Amino acid sequence: MTMTDRAGAQDFTRYLGGMEGQGAPLLGHLVLYSVCESQVTPGQLALWFDQLGLDKTWLPGEIRPVDVYERITGPAGVKKTYPLGEPQTRSQVRRQGARGQTVTLMLRHVTRDTSVIVRHLVREVRDEEQTRLSYTAKVAEVVFCRDPAPYAAHGAGTVKITPELPALAALPASEQDQVLDCLDDIKQEFESGRLFLSSDRLRAMIRNYIENFLPVRIRSGVYFVGRQHAETLAKLRELVARFASKSSLTRIPLPDQDEQRDMIIAVFISQTDDQIRKLSADIRKAIDEDASEAVAQGLTRRFRELKATAQQHEQLLGASIQDAHASMEIVEKQLRKLLDL
Repeated sequence: MTMTDRAGAQDFTRYLGGMEGQGAPLLGHLVLYSVCESQVTPGQLALWFDQLGLDKTWLPGEIRPVDVYERITGPAGVKKTYPLGEPQTRSQVRRQGARGQTVTLMLRHVTRDTSVIVRHLVREVRDEEQTRLSYTAKVAEVVFCRDPAPYAAHGAGTVKITPELPALAALPASEQDQVLDCLDDIKQEFESGRLFLSSDRLRAMIRNYIENFLPVRIRSGVYFVGRQHAETLAKLRELVARFASKSSLTRIPLPDQDEQRDMIIAVFISQTDDQIRKLSADIRKAIDEDASEAVAQGLTRRFRELKATAQQHEQLLGASIQDAHASMEIVEKQLRKLLDL
């Protein structure tokens, strides 16, 4: 880093510090976050919430073994890919054509009932040009056995992993090792998943907490959050930093200036217009189809959330959104007609 770069970084750090100070002309923050795999237990997370004074309403629920099994044996779960046989050199490929083959070990659903969920580890062989496939339909069985105890927690149970010995014996020794390694990965991920919250659940918790602030979504994963939530954002930043060394929540303070206001207002109005049009179309469809009370209640909830978001940001940003107000009045009349039916 050059002296100029260091000076620029120092200036930016001083700017951030100044914007966080008492009485700074702060409009709000741009917020983005990244949550990596970590080893956070539900108990540890609850303790951190207490220490930081965060609202425990947003804590994720307890870990259910059946959910862990579904995750690690599902489409995004454990999978292993490796080349079949000796790898070809480039000159061999040119002379003989692309004859290399790749093996993928993957889990496929078989059946479920009130006692078990059964999935098979399947061996798929694909040539390099991906024009021919062959399968070994079952090289192992991975079964979730529900806890039969009368007072067992919902979703409790264990995993039983059974290699299909004849199919396994028919494979070369090197491939047998690959299969056994894959089964070991399944076992380890299940045992780890029973103890620690997945990154997906931690990420969803942070997203839900932030969306509770009724933010303006600038783009996927980036939000504008008003200055009234600055203290809670600081606590969430500290929380995410405790997950793992590579997890982070970044707050970029926006000064209360016309240029920044205009940017947020433009995004906010565009999003609000889109949401109102979608809600209006859904209400018209519900009226035409004589929708159920549950559907009507869901539409009413969406309207109230949209209206609350508009009121909050209009007050914060000082934006006049008369067109949005007029559209909301039309939607409200549609809702009344739906609820009267």
